[in-house]
Amino acid sequence: MAQLSLKATTPDLIDFDDTTLKITWKDGVTSVFDLLDLRKRCPCVVCKGGHGGKVGTTTGGIQKISLYAVNKVGRYAINPVWSDNHQTGIYSFDSLRMLADGLGGDLTL
Repeated sequence: MAQLSLKATTPDLIDFDDTTLKITWKDGVTSVFDLLDLRKRCPCVVCKGGHGGKVGTTTGGIQKISLYAVNKVGRYAINPVWSDNHQTGIYSFDSLRMLADGLGGDLTL
């Protein structure tokens, strides 16, 4: 797993609109994420196929999504509140930055 600096994984600003989530990191880089892609990559146990399910069963049919809110989880993650009433996914800043930089991470499908 790639090592990223603390500045590279610490958000300075988190913002979203109808289609994207934007994070400007302390190192000055701005990452832009497509909301539908992020929703389908939800790292929660239900969306990842835990409890006897199959990966993609809960997210495969989603065609459009928006965000109601983005809550911070300590200093390490965000917890999005999605328009389909799903809000159990915790997206770590490390994984989001790795995804944006093409380095894989926990959000890789």
